[in-house]
Amino acid sequence: MKGNWANLDVYLVHSGVGFRLRGVPVTGDRDGAPLRAPPFPQGVVMPYPPAPDGVEGSSWLIRVSTTVARPAPAACPVQRFTAVRPLLRPEPPHPYLPEPWEDFAAAPLFAALDLIEHQQRPLALVIRELHSTQGTFGRRSSPAHPGLLRWTAEALERYITARATEQETAQAAGIPPTLPVRPEWIARTARQLEPDQRGARQYEHTVWGRRYASADGRVRDLWVPSFGRPKAERPEAEKAAMAQVMAQGAPVADFRRGSAPPPDAAAAHPVPQRLRAFAFGCTDGSVLPILDWEQEEVGQQFRQHAAPAFQAAATGTERRPGESCVSCKAISRCPDLHRTPALWGGTPPARRRRRRSVSVWDLRLHSECPAQYHLTRHLRLDSLLVEDPHTIRGRAVDAWLNERHAAHPRASCYDMPGPPDRDSWGAGGFALHGAQAREAAAMLDEHRALCPLTRLDPQEQVRVQHTVTAYVPELDVVALATPDLLYTRGGGWTWRETKTSISRLRQHIPLLRQYPQLAMGVLLLNAGALGADPRRSWVEFELLGDGRSVLERIDPSIPEVAEEARTVITRLAQPLLEDTAYEPQPGRHCSGCRARRWCTVGTAHVAGHPSQGQGHMP
Repeated sequence: MKGNWANLDVYLVHSGVGFRLRGVPVTGDRDGAPLRAPPFPQGVVMPYPPAPDGVEGSSWLIRVSTTVARPAPAACPVQRFTAVRPLLRPEPPHPYLPEPWEDFAAAPLFAALDLIEHQQRPLALVIRELHSTQGTFGRRSSPAHPGLLRWTAEALERYITARATEQETAQAAGIPPTLPVRPEWIARTARQLEPDQRGARQYEHTVWGRRYASADGRVRDLWVPSFGRPKAERPEAEKAAMAQVMAQGAPVADFRRGSAPPPDAAAAHPVPQRLRAFAFGCTDGSVLPILDWEQEEVGQQFRQHAAPAFQAAATGTERRPGESCVSCKAISRCPDLHRTPALWGGTPPARRRRRRSVSVWDLRLHSECPAQYHLTRHLRLDSLLVEDPHTIRGRAVDAWLNERHAAHPRASCYDMPGPPDRDSWGAGGFALHGAQAREAAAMLDEHRALCPLTRLDPQEQVRVQHTVTAYVPELDVVALATPDLLYTRGGGWTWRETKTSISRLRQHIPLLRQYPQLAMGVLLLNAGALGADPRRSWVEFELLGDGRSVLERIDPSIPEVAEEARTVITRLAQPLLEDTAYEPQPGRHCSGCRARRWCTVGTAHVAGHPSQGQGHMP
């Protein structure tokens, strides 16, 4: 039967990646699309990519989650290459280091939902147990921060209500009710004897969320929580990846990583015909549909949208230092990651922790309030507090300048017109009107005379919002900084930070203390993190405000300047690295804190200091 398969049972179509087959080799699937060739004959040497330096172990298993299908221009391909191969390990090995507090916001929520949905525990009882066990529910996990406990209790009640409402609506439309499914849906291929062109012998696809299915198995639902508002606008590749796991995945109760599925795993469950996915906002309680597809359209959508993304993740070999370095298994031997020992002279914390990133935004948040830092930066909780007008104005100015500086062909802002309507304009999704719009337009006018692209040679490099990455090995910390603009001139790099304010600089406070991002820029340039001679490099500070704009230049090669910068960053970083409690520290910042809703101390402070102003919910 040349050119056909007999008794074909497609388990997973991945544009030639893998599937479970019964029968004899052929060249096409049911839709006529090409399928993977059978295992390569003995003795054939395959050109699959080798594991990068810095890891050890095996590459025979590739496991991808649906989030891998999201476009991530800043992600490092080598980090993804090793991440989708779970049997690769760092070399040298990195021990597991538990965090003092739960660092995944959804963990207590999902544990609570398991008790309600699978053990029929009453909601009130589960909420009491949530607090009495600090969110562990008897599991071997770190306790949840008090703010996370309050967030979880709120999200839990909203979720139960939202699910019940959706089920009522669905049944009214003739859709059968769906019941909770405890086992994970795993779309997994049979293990082959020989590796394919990616060095893999088995593939697994997983999806994160809450799973539900009708009694007859014909309808499957997936609910995907978000920590703020629901995210309904998702890339087509991610939606196709979700649908593929829902359509082809078998419920596996005992999911042992890397093991083969039971022989009858797929046969024991009916093939779902309708696949629905919903986005749920844990903060506002709203629900939005992600997809509602029939089984027949999943394969085509997957091949067209998701398969190329997974192909790229499984084969990428480019190195791109950035946030990905925090979780990269191959960091110890990465030739592209700049190492900066003693960048600010910090000492390792008393308690060893997992690798993490540190940015100036992290440092400033922690110095204001450790609880705010933990809840908003680690856990990414968001009360959806509306930003104040000054912040929105600054974001619009930044976005406008970023668009102009990144334009091709390159042009100075001096030669470019400002907003056509100074009373109503916006940029980057931030709309301005009236006096706020006119103030921001005046700031753009000030910048025209200070634009660094004026008279810049066409051969010079310009990078807008480029993340500078350095690794501090003795602290196991990845330092991240994103200046507004980087450009070369005279053989060195210039680091430009632009800020907007109607207030003047505070002359009694050193500039590096007022703006620690300048101090971080000094340290990174001084350490050669951009590969240029510090003696030819500069840090520039541009302040746009009330008609009295400021441009300050700082020489990072001067020892006294570097030492001042080191002092500024050490005073901010050492407390952050040592902190294991994340206690609230009330103050004026409480009024704009995006986690105040779940902080009793911050809420009490704002109530007792009404003159400090309050943010408000939309």
